[in-house]
Amino acid sequence: MQEEPMGFGELGAKGLEGGRALAASLDRRTFDDVAWVRSDEEHLQQAVKYLAAKTGAAAALQAHDITADPAALTAWRKGHRTPSPEEKQRLIPAFRDLRRRNIAPYLTRVLNADSGTRIEIHPVDQEVVETRHRRYLRVRLKNIYRWNAIGQAWAQQDFLLLEELWRDVISDMDSDYRKYEYVRHIGICG
Repeated sequence: MQEEPMGFGELGAKGLEGGRALAASLDRRTFDDVAWVRSDEEHLQQAVKYLAAKTGAAAALQAHDITADPAALTAWRKGHRTPSPEEKQRLIPAFRDLRRRNIAPYLTRVLNADSGTRIEIHPVDQEVVETRHRRYLRVRLKNIYRWNAIGQAWAQQDFLLLEELWRDVISDMDSDYRKYEYVRHIGICG
């Protein structure tokens, strides 16, 4: 009887698919303020202000089932009215989707400049994996020369395409590439 191959995490390793980790790194670069930690209310105000000012906001709001018109956004921004709890939950994802689409061309140009951008690939967390099953994994450095397809897939949140693109990124790591299909973290250097 033939045994089924084991899947990722069955021995306790923790991580996520490389394409999702790369998307999370691009999100951190786009949305996280290192110098200033915002409260939930400040995040909401940022989202409302952005959605009130940017082209494409109506489509982003509609995609997230928010029926607010420009007048409602202005009233929310000025504090004359407040969004319902359901609308509050949907405003941040609508903001993030629109911001990704708007910033992706600029971010792609920055990451492509000067012969691409180096990334740090942090391997999966094997802390709870029995010693006899652990693999030797190290942080790998890799340069990505062309970010165009990655930036576009990230802007659209197309995780299937991001996974395919991630496999292309790691394919030249010789026999090691399979060890980095799942990772703990990807750092963008630059």
